[in-house]
Amino acid sequence: MDIYISDLSINLENMEVTTYILKMFFMQIGTLYAFIKITNVPKLEKRKLLYSCIAVAIASIVITLIKYNVNQYISVISMILLLSCLNSLISKSNIGYSIFITIIALSINYVLFFGAIFIIFIINLLLQIKNDLVNLILMEIVHISSLFILFKIKKFKYGILFLQKTSKDEYFGILILNICVIILYSIIIFSNLELLLSVQNLDFNFVIVAIIMFITIKKSLQLYYKQKLLIQELEETKRELETKKKEVEELEKENLEFSKTSHTLAHKQRILEHKIEELSNKFEAGKEITVAEENNIKDTVQKISKELYTEVNGIELYKTEIPEIDDILKYMQSECIKNKIEFNVQIRGNIYKMINNVIPKEELQILIADHVKNAIIAINHSQNINRSILIQIGKIMGNYGLYIYDSGIEFEKETLENLGKKPSTTHAEEGGTGIGFMNTFDTLRKYKASLEIEEIGKPSKDNYTKILKIKFDGKEEYKVKTYR
Repeated sequence: MDIYISDLSINLENMEVTTYILKMFFMQIGTLYAFIKITNVPKLEKRKLLYSCIAVAIASIVITLIKYNVNQYISVISMILLLSCLNSLISKSNIGYSIFITIIALSINYVLFFGAIFIIFIINLLLQIKNDLVNLILMEIVHISSLFILFKIKKFKYGILFLQKTSKDEYFGILILNICVIILYSIIIFSNLELLLSVQNLDFNFVIVAIIMFITIKKSLQLYYKQKLLIQELEETKRELETKKKEVEELEKENLEFSKTSHTLAHKQRILEHKIEELSNKFEAGKEITVAEENNIKDTVQKISKELYTEVNGIELYKTEIPEIDDILKYMQSECIKNKIEFNVQIRGNIYKMINNVIPKEELQILIADHVKNAIIAINHSQNINRSILIQIGKIMGNYGLYIYDSGIEFEKETLENLGKKPSTTHAEEGGTGIGFMNTFDTLRKYKASLEIEEIGKPSKDNYTKILKIKFDGKEEYKVKTYR
C-alpha cells in the first residue's frame, strides 16, 4: 500500500512537471509570435521556424528545472533572458531592445493566459473536467487563439508602431515597460503566495524593485536631456528666425530706397534721351552743334553716372561685429566704388559661431579678399551694364559658408580645369595671378570644405552671371554647374 501511494505521488509529481513544461513551451511560443508581430519582423523561413521551436522546447525544460530546483523568480528571469537572446537573433536587433520588447510580449501572453484560465474555470463549473493536462490544453487553445485574434486586429496587424525600433516615442516605452514588469511581478507573487510570505525572499523582492526603479530613472534622465536639447534647438531656431525677419525688413527698406532712387534716375535718363534726340535731329538737319550744347550733354551724363554710383555704393554695409571681417568688407566696398561696381553684403545668422568653430577670421578674410578681387576683374572685362557683387556669409542652406555673386564674365574652360592644380589666370595684366584659387583649395582641404561654381547665365542687366560657393560641409567636393 505504501509503495502504491509512493508511486502515485511520483506520478502526480511527474504529471505536474510535464504540465509545467508544456505551459512554458506554449508561453514562449506565444511570446515569440507576439515579439515578431510587435516589431513587424518579416515572415520566418521554415528552417528558422523549426530551429526556434527546438530552442523553445529546450528552454522550457531548462526553465522548469530552475523553477523546481531554485525558485520561480529565477525561472522567469531565465525565460526572459533566453527568449530575448532568441528574439535578438531572429530580428537582428540589439539585446537591450530585445529584452524590452520580450518583457512586453511575455506580459501580453500572461494576461491572455489568465483570461483563458477564467474562461476554462467557467467551463469546468459546467463540465467538471478533473484532468490537469486536458485543462491545460484547453487553456492554451484559448490563449493562443486569442493571441492570433489580437494581432489580426487592423490596428496591430503590422506591429505596434511606437514600440518598433524606429520609434522615438520613449514616454510610451517607459510607461509600457513599467506596466509589463508590474504585471509579470504580480503574476509571480500571486501564483506563489508562499514566496510573498517567505522572509528569505524579501531581499530578492527588494532587488527586483530596485532594478525596475533603476531602469525607470535611467530612461527618465535620458528623456530629460533629450527634451532639454530639443528646447535649446528650438530657442536657437527662434533666434535665427528673428534674425532672418530683421534681415528681410532691412532688405525691404533697402529695396524701397533703391526703388525711389531708380525712379528719380529714370526721369533724368528720359530727359537726357530727349536732349540727345534733339541734338541728333539737329545734326541730321545739317545744323551745327555748339560746344556749349556738347558740354551740357557731357555734364548731364557725368552727373547721372556720379549720382547712380554714389547712391548705389554709399549704402551702409551690414556689420558682422567682428572688426577684421568688417574691415575687409569695407575695404572691398571701397575697391568696388572705385570701379563703379555695386557692392552688397548679407549676413546669415551668428558669424561668431562660424569663426570660432568652422574657420578662423584671418583665413576668412583672405577668402573674401581673393574672390571679391577676382569678381571685380571679371566685371571689368564684361560689357554688362549690370555691375554688381553680392556677398553672403554665415549659415546658408544648413551649412556655414561664403557665397560670392557677380555679374562679370564666365570662367574660361582652361581655368576651371586647372583650379587647385596650378596657378591659372587669363587676366595677368589686371593683377590676376591664379594664386588666390591655389590658397582657396588649400583652405578647403584644411577644413574639409567644398567649392561649387554655378554659372547662372550670360551677362544680363537683371541678374548675376555666376556664384562661387564655399561650403563648410565636411564633404571636400568640387563642382561646376553651368548653363553652357
